[in-house]
Amino acid sequence: MAHLVAEGPEPGQGWCREFPAGQAVRIGRSPETGWDVGWDRQISRDHAELLFDNGCLAVRQFDAARNPIHFDGQPTQACQLHFGESFRIGKTVFRLVEEPPDQDGSGSVSPAGPGHPHHIGDYLISRLLGTGGMGSVYLARHTPTGRNVALKVLGDEMSINPDMVRRFQLEGECALDLKHANLVEVYETGNDEGTHYIAQEYIDGVDIGELIQQRGPLPPKRAISIIRQVAGALDYLHQGNIIHRDIKPSNLLVSREGTPRLADMGVARSTTPDSDSGRMTQVGTLIGTVDYIAPEQADDSHSADARSDIYSLGCTWYEMLTGSPPFPNGTLTDKITAHATQPPPDPRELNPDVPEAMVAVLDRMMAKSPDRRYQSITELLDDIATDTVITPDVSNSVLAGLAESSGEFHLEDEGQDQPPASTGPLIITCANCGRSYKVRASLAGKRLKCRDCGKAIEAQAQ
Repeated sequence: MAHLVAEGPEPGQGWCREFPAGQAVRIGRSPETGWDVGWDRQISRDHAELLFDNGCLAVRQFDAARNPIHFDGQPTQACQLHFGESFRIGKTVFRLVEEPPDQDGSGSVSPAGPGHPHHIGDYLISRLLGTGGMGSVYLARHTPTGRNVALKVLGDEMSINPDMVRRFQLEGECALDLKHANLVEVYETGNDEGTHYIAQEYIDGVDIGELIQQRGPLPPKRAISIIRQVAGALDYLHQGNIIHRDIKPSNLLVSREGTPRLADMGVARSTTPDSDSGRMTQVGTLIGTVDYIAPEQADDSHSADARSDIYSLGCTWYEMLTGSPPFPNGTLTDKITAHATQPPPDPRELNPDVPEAMVAVLDRMMAKSPDRRYQSITELLDDIATDTVITPDVSNSVLAGLAESSGEFHLEDEGQDQPPASTGPLIITCANCGRSYKVRASLAGKRLKCRDCGKAIEAQAQ
């Protein structure tokens, strides 16, 4: 069964209705539409048509409707939803669900169910959001303030292990003082009669991994918009001497307004000398997720630094563009070996819409040696700050520095004057500042941009 849940801006404004099989329904302020939302003056009397078929909801706005549908943070005239996704018109949010919310007599959502707590400390449990290796996450309401939170609760088996308890506490403590528009905010940590919890911001949306599963690869323009914002959050962490160490699609949450948030500081490490977080990791313990882990982090998690996060962000971006991580096949050992020894497949083989300049950025982010990557998030942001990197025709806009440290062509020291082979890389020199670069032969005849001085360079063999 498929149901549509309407949630207005005020308590009591809403309903849940089952879709009739194979029949279109209309929503609007007029009761004649059948599914009326009279509380919202920003919705037209006859606003949109909805049809649920084959597990997907198609929404189409009528031409006479005044305000657009908002889906995935963007205004649109039509959209398609899968279960768990939502769209907004005016101040009302519409969510597609399989089963109607279980309501008790007071109209509030019932507790999570058998085997789950009704309340923890000052938090009233509403429903289970998910489970993981460390425990469970619930949607809960902070009763003194009425604020909805995502309540992360350490599992019973973990709670009897002092090391796991301390690691869980460090996760909360590490994030308590962090405030950034693209980070999930942590409100408090606590212990209620032996139940350890972290109360954090509830993001009503979907993670990037789920988004890719539902819709496939993201358009390059949408992907780079998300990457820019997440990179801003990473830059904030790195400036505070914090390495995330687990950048991956499932840790990037996108709100229904379209804002991405970086989540889960569970394996983050502070690089300050007196920090406990670094000492909690045992030697030989693999920290991170193998589909996105940097070679040096897989070898020794203590050696992970900002450049390791950049590698993982590159792998995440790669999956956003292609629908698959760089090395999806094989055992855990196979994947770790591939990260250390194999170049990632050209993303254009999986998605021909990926621009050439974007491939150059990804190559550099995922270079095997940390020394050949971007050395900081700030440096990465400099290269992706404008839409040059998503321009399909790069003949006049490829940045020479984007390719600086990829495995296929490298930046060389000034003064290199050995002529390249006709099929090999080109050596080009900036006439303004004298900086020399080695770039691939396919860039011959294109205008490049010097990283040091910003002047144009004509890529010609010397």
